[in-house]
Amino acid sequence: MGNKTYKIVKSKVTEGLHDMESRKGRFRAFDAIRPAMLKMVPNYPELSNRLRKIKEYSMGHLDEVIAKAQQSLEEKGCKVYLAETAEDAQKYIVSLIPDQGLVVKSKSNAGKEINISHYLEDRGVKVVETDLGDRINQLAKCEASHSLAPAIHIPIEKITKLFSDEEGTRLECTPEALVVSARKGLRDFLVKADVGISGANAIAADTGSVFVTENEGNIRAVSMMPKVHIVIAGVEKIVSSLEDAMQVVRAAAVYGVGQDIGTYVSVISGVSEALDPDLDEYTHGQGPKEVHIVLLKNGRKQAIDAGFKESLYCINCGSCLNFCPVYAEVGGKYGYKYLGGRGLVFAAFHGDLEKSEENGLSLCIGCQKCQTACPVQMATPAMLWKLRQDAVAKEGVGWKKDLVFSMLTKPRTLPVVSKLATTFGKLALKESETGMTSRLTFNSFGLPQERVIPRFSDKSFMEIAKPKTIAKPIKKVGFYPGCVVNYTETDLGEALLHVLGENNVEVKLPKEDVCCGIPSIVSGDLDHAKTMALKNIETYSSFDMDALVFVCPSCAVAFKEEYPKLFAEDSPELQEKVKRLALKVKDINEFLIQDIELKLPEQGLIEKVTYHDPCHLARSMGVKKEPREIIQMIPGVDYVEMQDADTCCGFGGSFSLSFYELSQRINEGKLKTVTDTQATTLATSCPGCMVHFRDGIAQHKMKQKVSHVVQILSRAYGRR
Repeated sequence: MGNKTYKIVKSKVTEGLHDMESRKGRFRAFDAIRPAMLKMVPNYPELSNRLRKIKEYSMGHLDEVIAKAQQSLEEKGCKVYLAETAEDAQKYIVSLIPDQGLVVKSKSNAGKEINISHYLEDRGVKVVETDLGDRINQLAKCEASHSLAPAIHIPIEKITKLFSDEEGTRLECTPEALVVSARKGLRDFLVKADVGISGANAIAADTGSVFVTENEGNIRAVSMMPKVHIVIAGVEKIVSSLEDAMQVVRAAAVYGVGQDIGTYVSVISGVSEALDPDLDEYTHGQGPKEVHIVLLKNGRKQAIDAGFKESLYCINCGSCLNFCPVYAEVGGKYGYKYLGGRGLVFAAFHGDLEKSEENGLSLCIGCQKCQTACPVQMATPAMLWKLRQDAVAKEGVGWKKDLVFSMLTKPRTLPVVSKLATTFGKLALKESETGMTSRLTFNSFGLPQERVIPRFSDKSFMEIAKPKTIAKPIKKVGFYPGCVVNYTETDLGEALLHVLGENNVEVKLPKEDVCCGIPSIVSGDLDHAKTMALKNIETYSSFDMDALVFVCPSCAVAFKEEYPKLFAEDSPELQEKVKRLALKVKDINEFLIQDIELKLPEQGLIEKVTYHDPCHLARSMGVKKEPREIIQMIPGVDYVEMQDADTCCGFGGSFSLSFYELSQRINEGKLKTVTDTQATTLATSCPGCMVHFRDGIAQHKMKQKVSHVVQILSRAYGRR
């Protein structure tokens, strides 16, 4: 990402962070939707897997299902138009509308994709949005800020003024009064409209049925009252069967708003016809005389060819947005046409990687909340990382990251940098109780004056480490300390050695190691990542060990999941070596609970402890119960669970350097849940999270101590 692009993104982020009214609206919606969705999803345990298979099949047989759907729809009297581009779709649609015509339109993400409302208005057509949220946005002359709740960014007082001005009378500032006013205002438009435009939640190829689901009833009116009904849908909306389409509709309600089914589900199967008994023939009944189905290709084939087929599994339920920490804070500033990370993939597969970069490609923090909330389990973070690779291949990684990543590939460089930082850092940094703060402003490096950063150690962990000599070890492990432990959190490394020594586990350390490569991987710089990975693979593959343990889950994920991907096209011998090493990877909590009989501490600790789940550990590695088991077996510890313990802390490595204000805003919400527990110790299992929490706790003048689970256990074993 070039400096110009970074400034554009930073400006959008700043604007989003400062729009507090929009933020209030988003969190009001989240407070209603999140618990409802989390309560409803367990009622349908097979829905997600089933839906993913449905979409996998449809996208894997796209030409086949398009042809079948076209045939079925035309047999029902519909006219089908396959639009290769947005421009093709726009021209076809405008040809169906009389000059100076009136169009009533329901919510349609595909309609927004091709900017159909603006296109028609520029050509003299009056377009009236009938979805309440979209109607509010239309009157306010602003864009949607959520897939299902497009006007959550507008306060009710402003909505009341908009509707009062539209109706010419002063309205009560209540939801009920505004809904009555909206219905009253739309009724005349619906009666007089020449054309109705809607989207589609799903199209059943076997029956030629178009499914639309809603909670207001406006789509039903749009599809029945005008004489002409136009459906705009991406080809990815087509599924094989009527039953499959019902699963899509069900999932949209369950995951989108936490309902078992939408309030209204309409199934449109052709033009309206009725049997006239006197004439013994079909005549038009109630409903449209013409139904046009505009199927958008518009870059979908290119997405499949480029390896982004999974992006087409999306059913636009908005669940990913409801749990994304970045979207929560900056709203509609994150994404392009379609909001959030999926919108950035959308921009790229339309051949506009620059649009993707300018609208937040660098903002995904990689917490994977979107993926776990998604009904089709869409791996949006992985697709965004792939796009970053494309961007780096095109533009380079930027001089700052190139410099840092180059240093991280050289084992002897970081110790020198660490010593220089220790020796000369006091010229630019000053001591605080929790770390170092800046005397100067280094905003371009993510170091504003108030930021608390860890102290560099006088000696690295590798220099001071003294694993316990064990005559008859029960297990032998290698330990990968990682950069943070090696140069700033050396106490954590020593705590691990102490804990494993107490449990008769022999620890093997390399003479030197390099960064795991995860910062390069998530930045899209695979060249540096491969260099780092190869050195680590060679070093740790030479160890005689039962497991390779980690105190940093991001490093563990690099070895376990990313290295096999990095070398997937290399020699079979190298691939096999990588796979063997990946199988030995264990988070330290996982190892202590699963691989040995953990020694119970004899002395107690008087601490009230709560626990934060690091994103990579909880979601990528599935390790959640083990840290809690360790904490709760320590005598004297009063354990209390925090709300939403697996919500991201906002660190994200280099993310917190590039977008510190956003990173801290995300952290603020997390720290509030810590405060609510009244815990004296905040435990976690990630050095990066620890660094970020200490900074946030210092900024907010909180008193909690931050410790890794291993450090707490080490204290219980008597280490001080």
